[in-house]
Amino acid sequence: MRDEFLKRIRNELEEKEKAREELIVKSRELRLNSSKAIANIHSGNPEKSSEHLDKAGKILEEVLELWNHHPELFYLAHDSVQEYVEAYVFTHAIESLRLPEYLPVAIPQCVLPGLADCVGELRRYALTMMVRGESLEKVERVVGLMEKIYFILVEFDFHDRLTGNLRPKLDTARNLIEKTKSDLISAKVMEGIKSSIKPSAKNDLSPNPD
Repeated sequence: MRDEFLKRIRNELEEKEKAREELIVKSRELRLNSSKAIANIHSGNPEKSSEHLDKAGKILEEVLELWNHHPELFYLAHDSVQEYVEAYVFTHAIESLRLPEYLPVAIPQCVLPGLADCVGELRRYALTMMVRGESLEKVERVVGLMEKIYFILVEFDFHDRLTGNLRPKLDTARNLIEKTKSDLISAKVMEGIKSSIKPSAKNDLSPNPD
């Protein structure tokens, strides 16, 4: 067997190994910044969230560039790109109370599960709003976004290998939506009770004209 032939194979593998190591590092950075973008929205730091999301977006471009050259290695970045989609949709939804028209990535196995996971983050945010006593009308709009995501995704009735194992995530999303709607109903009932108690309490404290 000729040396040139073996050398060509070796060079190809060395190139792939270098790309593999770079993709692992970039994927870790992408996932970390996406997670921080989500965490900062929950902690009430939208500016910090935006910084991390912008950084994640730049890393995403590098990851996709590596994917274009070495598609067989993309499995290494799948979860981190999915996390980015989740962060991107979640931050946009909370900032504008609308879903984004487009996403910076269009890989079905990352986009669809990332959207489904966003439902869980929206539930967490809705619960925080209720605990803080924020407008229940705004909470209702967040629940509406959760339902909108679900109804978008339910249309993608394809094999799980094509959708990134979407089906079980959809089942989870449906359960989370029902729980959040139940929590919202309870919050409305409590708000109604409080508003009915306040006037009567004032009347009790009023001086007796007799």
